[in-house]
Amino acid sequence: MGRVAQGVLARRSIVVIGAAALRLAVFPSASFAQDPADGQLDSLVKQAFAVNPAIRAAGERTAAARARISAAGARPDPMLMAGVANLPVNSLSFSADEMTMKMVGVEQVFPYRGKLGLSERVARRKADAAAATADSVKLATVREVKSAYYELAYVDQALAITERNRGVLLDIASVAEARYSAGRGTQQEVLRANLEATRLNESANALRLERVSALARLNSLLDRPSGTDVAAPRIPGRIAAAAVSQSASNIRFTSQSLGASVADSPLPSLDELQAASTETSPVLRASDAMIAARRAELELARKDFLPDIGVSLQYGQRSGYTAAAHGAPAPRSDMVSAVGSIPIPLQKRRRQNALVSAAGSELAAVESDRAAVENSIRAQLARLYADVEHSRTQLALYVKAILPQGRATLASATGNYQSGTGDLTAVLTAQGTIFDYETGYYRGVADFAQKIAELDALVGKEVLR
Repeated sequence: MGRVAQGVLARRSIVVIGAAALRLAVFPSASFAQDPADGQLDSLVKQAFAVNPAIRAAGERTAAARARISAAGARPDPMLMAGVANLPVNSLSFSADEMTMKMVGVEQVFPYRGKLGLSERVARRKADAAAATADSVKLATVREVKSAYYELAYVDQALAITERNRGVLLDIASVAEARYSAGRGTQQEVLRANLEATRLNESANALRLERVSALARLNSLLDRPSGTDVAAPRIPGRIAAAAVSQSASNIRFTSQSLGASVADSPLPSLDELQAASTETSPVLRASDAMIAARRAELELARKDFLPDIGVSLQYGQRSGYTAAAHGAPAPRSDMVSAVGSIPIPLQKRRRQNALVSAAGSELAAVESDRAAVENSIRAQLARLYADVEHSRTQLALYVKAILPQGRATLASATGNYQSGTGDLTAVLTAQGTIFDYETGYYRGVADFAQKIAELDALVGKEVLR
């Protein structure tokens, strides 16, 4: 091929490369705005509800706690008694002594009024706590499923960008070789272009390993083999739309000052989120239920001073005859005995008082735990709220300024290289910058989605307005 033809080919290739490179950043989130992702993600969440071992375990614990409610409110079983009374040891005869009896009886303990009701209340509140904990496990599982799914969505997008970028770099390398053959370029440009294309293999390998890890994490939540693939994961369109508007003209900032945040937040205010969490957070509901259980246990410990009443009824069968002053001996009469009993609180100081003190300390502990949990949730909400708003601001800057400026820089570098006034280094640098911006944008959208999933789990309901 002649020098003129090679030069023409090089110039045409640069135009094609520039157009292809710029296309990488024209619609950065188009693939995120696919509503079918909602259906796929919902299906995975439903599957987790059905098969996740942690959810099943929490459900069984709740069932066990509920089964204890009726048992806690039931009276103790009666005691059946059988034996012999007043049997002479010298004869072992059942008829020699008129007080010898074969005894059978039944004994029942009646707890003091209110004790059984309190025991049942303790069990019921503990069952409520177990149910709230099960809800917390479900929300945590949903959060983990969504987080792993969103990570897969990011990795797949990053791999696609990497592959497209590699194709562009290979085209640039071909152009550099053509320019070098035509005497318009240097061998260093050829080597640099090939090196940049080769370095993308390392990035792609790291992303593929990251995908293996995220996929294994998702499959562990779904109780299936680690390698089970998920087809075309995507960030749901409503999440992407909440993250950032795709129209730069629709993006507004709270002010023109340096460091201003993006306006039009899709979240309620932080105060609203914190207030909502006190009502809907299953972690706090579990704490409230345990406080109620401990209060009932304290009341029950105080009632332990009051005696349980034991009642027994016994029947004694006697053998032999009773001698009579006149007439024939008469068969000995059987006997019936009734006994009532109450405990004597001799160990009041060591037992009842100690149990009341222990129950009071347990109540104070769970109340303090509840306050600590609420404070922790408020702090986590504040952190996540700030992270979400930071992600939105970053994404708004990408759409409004960073990506357009990056595209302009790449177009300028490509044009200069095409006209002979620039060098390949500027093109490669601009191309690498666009690649970083592209992956950074998708990383930001995935981070936003993951933080929203965390907020949902923490508050106990969906937070996006």
